[in-house]
Amino acid sequence: MRVTGITFLDGFAVKLAFSDGYGAEMDLAPALAPGDPLRDPAVFLQGKPNGLTIEWPGGIDFCPDVLRVWCEAGKVLSPQETANYFEMVSSGNLAA
Repeated sequence: MRVTGITFLDGFAVKLAFSDGYGAEMDLAPALAPGDPLRDPAVFLQGKPNGLTIEWPGGIDFCPDVLRVWCEAGKVLSPQETANYFEMVSSGNLAA
């Protein structure tokens, strides 16, 4: 799974496009810790597809599979919720 495109919306909201044609809008603000360089709008708006995911200056990125899960959930999930999702998929209890 690859992220093939990004459109910047208001604040830290983005519309992401994936290699399988799926697309969704989501707010990345909850994933950005206080002091995170991406909290600077001038830096955040520099994100670009790199062939696998979206990358920002300094090599900052998010795992494309995590971005997909968050998009399908409609929100940024906690690290535990994200891990639980991947565990359910790997155990066959949820279709990927």
